[in-house]
Amino acid sequence: MGTPMSIKVRHARAPDIKGLAALADKLMPREAKASDRIRTLTQSLRKPNYCIYVAKAGERLVGFVDLWAFPDFAHGGRMGIIQSLFVDRRARRRGVGDLLMKQVMRRARQLKLRELHVWTSFENRAAISLYRKHGLTKRSLLLEREFDK
Repeated sequence: MGTPMSIKVRHARAPDIKGLAALADKLMPREAKASDRIRTLTQSLRKPNYCIYVAKAGERLVGFVDLWAFPDFAHGGRMGIIQSLFVDRRARRRGVGDLLMKQVMRRARQLKLRELHVWTSFENRAAISLYRKHGLTKRSLLLEREFDK
């Protein structure tokens, strides 16, 4: 794979969509059909309040992070959510997650976000450590409910 210096992070483009869907299946196996992921990502890329960054090692996608920004009247400004951050198992511990987080933090500052939120499982110590390294702290509890697909 190489060193972190061989990793390039950039905005995702249309040719990345199928590769991103494949990475999403590694993140959340059997959660959705590839066609549903491709359709949803294609639609999301058209939204001005959405951005997704990819990490590439040569021509291979090895990770991604996506960010939604939205107005929050209670906070009197824009908020952001890191929806997903994923690094392929073969590329972990090489600085890829750190590069993705640096890019999303730059974007959050450009957008003048008031707050940035992210969630992960309590057991995902590597992700928690990465998020804390970039200044995110435990402030609340996220509850969720799944609906029929």
